[in-house]
Amino acid sequence: MSGERRAGDSRRHGACPASSASAPSASSAKRGAVVAGRFELASRIGSGGHGAVWLATDLATGEQCAAKLVHGAASAELIRAARERSVRLDHPHVLSPYAWAEGRDLVVIASELVRGGSLATLLADHGPLPWRYVAEILAQLLDALAHVHGRGLVHRDVKPANVLLHPTATRAPHLRLSDFGLVHAMGSQRVTRTGFVVGTPGYLAPEVLAGQPPHASQDLFAAGAVAAQLLSGSERPGPEREPDSGPLRSVVATLRSADPRQRHSAAGRLAELRAAAPLELPALTADGEPVEIFDVLSTDYDANS
Repeated sequence: MSGERRAGDSRRHGACPASSASAPSASSAKRGAVVAGRFELASRIGSGGHGAVWLATDLATGEQCAAKLVHGAASAELIRAARERSVRLDHPHVLSPYAWAEGRDLVVIASELVRGGSLATLLADHGPLPWRYVAEILAQLLDALAHVHGRGLVHRDVKPANVLLHPTATRAPHLRLSDFGLVHAMGSQRVTRTGFVVGTPGYLAPEVLAGQPPHASQDLFAAGAVAAQLLSGSERPGPEREPDSGPLRSVVATLRSADPRQRHSAAGRLAELRAAAPLELPALTADGEPVEIFDVLSTDYDANS
């Protein structure tokens, strides 16, 4: 692409003026660079779905954001998908893009900055989590998925790294389901080429491995796999035996049922368990340590502590 195009925005119209002369290419993106005439890069904070995620300042608002830089991609298709997700998805536990723009050889997709890391970070910090705390996380994840499915979409890549957390310290968790790079519209005629499985090993439902079309129930299976990890403390998905998770065992087993039709009943049982046993805070690990969600972007955060 030569030059740059205006950035789209689901909340505001227009963007900062773009300058093709000063705009960096994908290969030269670095701290202090301004991409798409709007996003000033500060530091690289992650990666996923074919691109790097940067902590950036949105020059149109003066606020920090998470800017995903996707290199060498079909820009029109990515921007169309970002616009569609922004319009369709509006939920307190879903992180959808609010702005998008084209650079020289990249697309920038901007979303709210969520500073508490992900469920993968929480696992690395604390190991096995108490069942009632996991129940709170799982309830929010199922709420997010119900919204996504209600809008006719399947996420297809539910895993700890794609579930972000606000830094609530020792208060109740607040998650945001993110990274919709593999999202699929239910009923869409677009199909994956034969023999190619989309998703992350360990979170794939049996019917996905069998080559069946994408469906909401596969996200529920993945949510059960995530819950099992949180209960066991494993940083990788383990074998499909259920962890010793007390009252939550039946819910996790239902979500990971080989029969997709059974998985949808798990949310009701989970609601009953939560009502019968209110969440006590701070939640404590088996070692008596409080479960705390840190601001991982703070200079005071030490991942090795």
